[in-house]
Amino acid sequence: MASIDLGLLRTFVAIYERRSLTLAAAVLNVTQPSVSYALGRLRGDLGDTLFVRSAQGMAPTARAEQLYPVARAAIDAIDDVVTGREFDPHTAHARFRVALTDMGEYAYLPALMERLSTDAPEVSLDVVPVDVDAVDRWIASGEIDAAISSAAPSGRTATVDLFDETYVCVAAWPDRLLGIAVGPAELATLRLAVIDTSSGHDRIGRALDDAGISPKAVLRAHHFSTLPETLVRSGGAAIVPRRIAGMFARRWPLRARPLDDLVEGFQVRLFANPTLHPTPARQWFLTVLEEAVRAFAAEVDAPGATQAETGGSEARAM
Repeated sequence: MASIDLGLLRTFVAIYERRSLTLAAAVLNVTQPSVSYALGRLRGDLGDTLFVRSAQGMAPTARAEQLYPVARAAIDAIDDVVTGREFDPHTAHARFRVALTDMGEYAYLPALMERLSTDAPEVSLDVVPVDVDAVDRWIASGEIDAAISSAAPSGRTATVDLFDETYVCVAAWPDRLLGIAVGPAELATLRLAVIDTSSGHDRIGRALDDAGISPKAVLRAHHFSTLPETLVRSGGAAIVPRRIAGMFARRWPLRARPLDDLVEGFQVRLFANPTLHPTPARQWFLTVLEEAVRAFAAEVDAPGATQAETGGSEARAM
């Protein structure tokens, strides 16, 4: 390790985290041939191929898996010393990585980027899809700085509860139906658009199965952002988180009706280990990330915000 210069380590980390020579070159602001050359030097110095091409990109070898946490920690420590203990977001050129679900990209990312553009205009952000089975490993190794997810805590990564969320049924409902809960019988008749369970919203499918409901699932999509115009133009309905429905209602003629307790609510959490890689930069980012997500929830709930639904515990089931 003593004979490997810092530039080669940065190249290695960039390839490992992005699984792509092209993306690594972009984040390092160098050409792809330069990345290939650096990887060749690393392979020669370490006597290992380090990465092999696969359908998922540049897959790390066992040696690369061992090297990554050491290299990541070394780079963080050196950067911390070079930049000083005080992190100034207004002038910093740091880059952070956060894992978000589709809901997170649609709902939380705008608030986070607005905050970064104001407080840290030179800071960059990489967003990767949440993989529930990999989040603990990613955070432990430093591959990501944090994740926002509704997954249950594993106990291996520290979590912070950000806000509670519930599901509602959103569509272009007529006024006469607002405040009336959508019951099992009505759900079975709806042209329902659902978000695929791979996006982390498997609670909906489980709840419908448990209730013996077989809705007309005419659309199975992977992204919340595809739903509003689709629902308006097709006359369909969708079961979505309440605050997502509120965002829909701001821009589209869509409103929500309660489901009561038909689908279990969930807790949105921040997953991170602030003491594992405790650089001032990362600590600052975790604080900003938490504040931005909480601000999103508060903004949607604020008095005067467009209301997606009417009615509540007194709502009547159809």
